[in-house]
Amino acid sequence: MVVLIVIGVMSTALTLGVDSLRARDDTRALQRLRLVLEATAERAAVRGRPLGVEFVTDAYRFAALDLDERWRPLVDPPLFVERILPDGLHWAGLRVAGSREENATRLLFGTEAPEFELRVATPRGEALLVGGANGEVQLRLPGAPAAGALPGPGSG
Repeated sequence: MVVLIVIGVMSTALTLGVDSLRARDDTRALQRLRLVLEATAERAAVRGRPLGVEFVTDAYRFAALDLDERWRPLVDPPLFVERILPDGLHWAGLRVAGSREENATRLLFGTEAPEFELRVATPRGEALLVGGANGEVQLRLPGAPAAGALPGPGSG
């Protein structure tokens, strides 16, 4: 009986430990995304050429507008490489200020950064990345206070 109780306690502790590690991986992936979005805004402003971040089913990737006005994949390690989301994370929506589209799939950065809200579903709830016109991106993890609304089309 004692052995069964010890095994039960150990399996519970192991399960909680694995869940904790998974939550840390999710948070780390979201923090990396926040930093990469800020770096994309900065690089687009410095280059003076638009950069795009495309949100595909389980990943995000980058594109640059070249001198021929064509979008080309941007692969510039270590920041600007396609990244696959960890298991349990998926896109819940992207809204760009001034756009009527509620679920955009591409975020464009130019000489000015877009204001946006990117929602990411996690096992613990919805995380929110909020981008400001200054290029700063705030990460609000599940359980944090709700974000303010973005201005709608024609406002501001």
